[in-house]
Amino acid sequence: MKKVLALLLLPLLMSACIRVSTEVDKLAEPDDPVTDGAFIHISKGSADTHDVLMALMLADKFSTSNDVLVFFDKEGIEMVTRDAPNLEMDPFDSSDEIFKRLVDLNVTILACPACMKVAGMEEGDLRTGVQMAEKEQFFDFTEGRILTLDY
Repeated sequence: MKKVLALLLLPLLMSACIRVSTEVDKLAEPDDPVTDGAFIHISKGSADTHDVLMALMLADKFSTSNDVLVFFDKEGIEMVTRDAPNLEMDPFDSSDEIFKRLVDLNVTILACPACMKVAGMEEGDLRTGVQMAEKEQFFDFTEGRILTLDY
């Protein structure tokens, strides 16, 4: 009789050891999820108004929904100076208007330090919101991203 009672109680005891939870376990969510981003490279200056405005317009459009990094080098370095010409061409907004929006949206705008040196520029010559580029900024930004636009 004791054996029968033990056999009947065994499943009851085993089921008592099973953890039952009414809460749904949540998957760990990253603090800052990686989103798609656009890396826009501008190497042309005021002599190529269409190229510069097209690149700035794309940065502006993408920045409303995605992370954007804009990098200026070569002739494009003139566009990130305080005394940069305000480029205008239909159907684009002016370069000054787009720069202001990008800065207001906290878009990362970088200038090539070597190109600045070649142009005789110093950090104090940069527009508000433009930084001298450091290689870590590129790798931090591009992690997991592949979209690059080159102008």
